[in-house]
Formats: sequence, structure tokens, C-alpha cells
Amino acid sequence: MSYPDLEGRTFIVTGASSGMGRSTALLLAQQGANVGLLDLYQPNEIADQITELGGKCLPLQCNVQDPAQVDVAVESVVRQYGALHGAANMAGIAGTRKTKSGNFPLISLDDEDWDAIVRTNMDGVKNCLRAQLRAMNGPGSIVNAASTAGQYGPPNCSPYVSSKWAVIGLTKTAAKECGKKGIRVNAVAPGIIQTALTATPSSGRDAFLATTALGRIGQPEEVARTILFLLSDQASFITASVLNVDGGYF
Repeated sequence: MSYPDLEGRTFIVTGASSGMGRSTALLLAQQGANVGLLDLYQPNEIADQITELGGKCLPLQCNVQDPAQVDVAVESVVRQYGALHGAANMAGIAGTRKTKSGNFPLISLDDEDWDAIVRTNMDGVKNCLRAQLRAMNGPGSIVNAASTAGQYGPPNCSPYVSSKWAVIGLTKTAAKECGKKGIRVNAVAPGIIQTALTATPSSGRDAFLATTALGRIGQPEEVARTILFLLSDQASFITASVLNVDGGYF
């Protein structure tokens, strides 16, 4: 679907190097938007791909846990393109370097693991939202990455669930605070989406699929298309909402 209103507007995408963030950045660029690409590691590969397609982008290395880095990155995008019209805050983690499996029984939960996930998923969205709202002088739209897991609370992943539930709260609060300025803030809540982690069959993945209405894993592009709709003027009366993109799981 084409969104002509996105052409010439400027958006920030965090977590832009992979997955849903990457797909969102590509679709925005294809619509003629200017895209600030933020990622923990310099997002040169996706930037090169966008440039080869004739798109406009600014790749920036940024740790969303660090509010100072976020402020500098947002300022850089505004300085490059003259304005900011919205964002897709997609940076997030489920596991840590210490515990890559993402399996965190509460009774044995390590504070270091908790802090790493919450600081990325919750504080990261807070840092980005704050900087973005300060930079937006007119109407626009921001979409944050929540999760269906944050709503139904599966076992053994309390840091992830708590952080994603917090994203919903941040989204609703921000929407109420900035609605009079014409800024809309929504969240998407993906279900199980195709990534390197879900590519290999497992009992956990199979359990998800068994209770998903469509019976399959979602693709990053399917979430990205939903985000583009929310960023566009086609969603002009939607704010403070959470849109599940989960194939009928939740």
C-alpha cells in the first residue's frame, strides 16, 4: 500500500539493523521518507541498502539505554533533515549476553539480567520518546514496540514481560500528554515473528503455533506494514492504542 503523506517526512527507527526495525526502515524509505537509522552497532548495511534503492537515510550508532546518546542522535537527525515527524521505537531484547536463552525463572532471576532487559526495553523507549517529543514541533506519530507476551504474561520471562507491559503504559501516557499538539502515540504488540531465534523448531515455538489462529509465524514485513499505517495520516484518529500483530494468538 502506498502512503503519499509519508514522502518527504522524517522518521527515526531504532533497532534499525535487523528484524522488524530493519523492515520498517526499508518501507519508510520506499515511501520517500527520510529515515534516521539508530542501532547499537553502526547500521551501515541497512543504510547502504536504502541508498542503493534511492532512499535517504542517516545511520547512527546509538545505545538507547543512554539518554545522552539518544539526545545526540535525535538532534543529529533533526539537524540533517530540518524536522522530525515521527518514530518507530523498535530496539529491544529478550535475552542477555549472560543468559542468551531468555529463560528467566523469577526464583533464580539475576539482577544483572533484569537490569539489562528493562534498561533496553523500558528505559530505552522512555529515553527515545522523551527526546523525540521534545524535537517534534508539529503533528506527527510515534509507534513503540510492545509485545503480546507483555499482555498475557508467560512464565520464565518476567524481565521481558514487565518491560513490554511498561511500554504500553508509556505509550498511553505519552499519547494523553501530547495529543493536543497533534502527536499520536501507539504501540504494536507482535506475536511470534520470524527471527534467527524462532527459525529452529522447538517445543516453545511449537506451543505458540498450536494456539495461534493462523497457525504460522509472522514475518517482520507484516509488522512493519502495520507500523507504516500507524505512522501515516490514514491512522489520524488512532492514538493511545495497542495493535496486536500476532496471527490471532492473544
